[in-house]
Amino acid sequence: MPQKKKTVSKGKPARKRTKPAASGSQLMQLRSMVSQLRDRIEKEAHARKLDSRLISEAKRARDEIVRQVTSLRDQGKRLAEQLQSTLTDAKKREKARQDALAIVTELREELARKTEDLRLKTLELRNLAQESAQRAREIIQGARPPAPPPGSGEAGSKEE
Repeated sequence: MPQKKKTVSKGKPARKRTKPAASGSQLMQLRSMVSQLRDRIEKEAHARKLDSRLISEAKRARDEIVRQVTSLRDQGKRLAEQLQSTLTDAKKREKARQDALAIVTELREELARKTEDLRLKTLELRNLAQESAQRAREIIQGARPPAPPPGSGEAGSKEE
């Protein structure tokens, strides 16, 4: 009967052997999982670094754009004021030009009137000079007694 003897201990050590084998497999799985998780965490940390860099660069770019927009807005206001001033100045100059043209037109009309008056007086003086020369010639030649000038009846009688 010694051959038929069952040993219980043989079954248990087999189980212990299977457990460490199963534990080794689990250990390998856990190690690979830890490795995957570590890789994932590193990737996420790297991505967060990139995201934070991108966010800070975006903030800097936004601040720069806001500064430039503010500067452009101020420059636009100054240019608008200059344009308004220039337009007002141009309107004033145009009004002054129109006023000057009106004055020039009036002066030309006055010059034309005075020129016509001067021409008439020159003709009158020429006629009077011719009449005086004619009378002087007649007096010198003694052909006729001096006649009073036309239109001055009283002046002629006072001279005699």
